[in-house]
Amino acid sequence: MIKTVEDQIYNRLKNNVGFHRSKKFKEWLHKKYPYCELHHLFGSVSQKLKTSDYCSIPVTRFEHQKAEANKSEFAIENLHNMINTMQEYIKYLEDNKK
Repeated sequence: MIKTVEDQIYNRLKNNVGFHRSKKFKEWLHKKYPYCELHHLFGSVSQKLKTSDYCSIPVTRFEHQKAEANKSEFAIENLHNMINTMQEYIKYLEDNKK
């Protein structure tokens, strides 16, 4: 049920981010942030279908619990973290070109 502006933004973004899978991106995140969990910022469409791996951010256990309690608010508050993480990954790829 859409209640807030955050819910509207969250749902619009969630419906447009896709379902890209990237084992290399997830491995890079685990290596760069070994003590963090990965959180798909826009959750899943079903229990088996998560949104794009590229929308994952590293979070602590506490942050993960906070994210699950209020998905839309957490996602909007952490969009900048997703963008920063993607920029870090792009820089990593550019620096490690063969």
